[in-house]
Amino acid sequence: MSAAPAGRIRVLHLIHSVTHGGIESALINWLRHFDADRFDVRVACLAFDRDREKDFLRAARIAGLDVILVPWHSRKPFLKAARFLGDLVRQQQIDIIHTHAYYGDALGALTKLFARVKVIATVYIWGKYELHRQIMQAMDWTALRFVDCVTAHCEETRRLTVKLGFSSKRVRTLFTGFPDERPEPDARRRMEFRRSAGVADDEILLLNIARIHPEKAHDQLIESFKLVHDRHPNTRLWISGVGYASLQSGYEQMAERMGLGSHVEFIGFQQDLWPFLEAADMMVHPSHVEGVPVAICYGMCSALPIVVSDVGSLYEIIESGVQGIRVPENDVAGFAKAVSGLIEDPQRARSLGDAARQFITTKYSIQTAVRRVEDTYREVLAQ
Repeated sequence: MSAAPAGRIRVLHLIHSVTHGGIESALINWLRHFDADRFDVRVACLAFDRDREKDFLRAARIAGLDVILVPWHSRKPFLKAARFLGDLVRQQQIDIIHTHAYYGDALGALTKLFARVKVIATVYIWGKYELHRQIMQAMDWTALRFVDCVTAHCEETRRLTVKLGFSSKRVRTLFTGFPDERPEPDARRRMEFRRSAGVADDEILLLNIARIHPEKAHDQLIESFKLVHDRHPNTRLWISGVGYASLQSGYEQMAERMGLGSHVEFIGFQQDLWPFLEAADMMVHPSHVEGVPVAICYGMCSALPIVVSDVGSLYEIIESGVQGIRVPENDVAGFAKAVSGLIEDPQRARSLGDAARQFITTKYSIQTAVRRVEDTYREVLAQ
């Protein structure tokens, strides 16, 4: 990769991707919108660990991005990877490493032992996870003590970061933003795609976009959908995402036992989500842990009525009853009632969808988000 012209700030984003989810999508959106005249922005990914990075690499390649592969494996060779990054910093004259999530943050802090470079870390979620990820969060908390700047991807995560002992003056919010170039949904494309996918004209299609992980509450989603489907037999549910294969298999068996059969379909990871969003009538997103999900931003930009669990930072983008409906966490019956209510009141559903799209296009644009990131780079280098 050629050296950047003099005067441009050289930034290397570092990510450890185990599947393609919200962090990966947000990062790709950022990378496509930096001011190329002022910033030379590159991306590196921990690689060669059971091919977990393949979905992110494919998405980055389609977006036209080159990704530097950092040697990694299941035994977590932190020092070796940090030396590799230190050499990379010197060779490519990197000014800033911007890290994302647990292992990225830890490696960013370690790389400062091997090269003179500023490190900015972005924290996404402090969550209620299983023991393994609780340990990773503890590691992340330690690593953040040694970076130059701690950032949070939403106000709720910033609040929790300060609560965990970081100075409020030291933690700033870098919200992810969302590309708003997408035109309004097209009725003709919608009908053509639905028919090609075997969706009947009178079917009501619900869409869930989330990685297949326990915190995404797909079990509760299927339970809620069962209640909705009993009331509205013309409903159908698509679940898009990748993750734990054994977990997905269990969910599929659960749907079969409930007699939902072909009415629930796991459609896997979709590189181009827009046709699926246009085909859908509603987005449904129960969960236990969230920041600001990029998937929800997709649904809002598509003017879909959205029902979500009231967790994490969702209140920052969805005012309940205005841009969507927030339901208390773990309220399976309440979630189903909210979905059924929108099915039975199409005018209200359209109103929520229109307000959601307006919010994304006016208050949550990717351009505003990236300018804030660029300002942070300048400030950190000036310190």
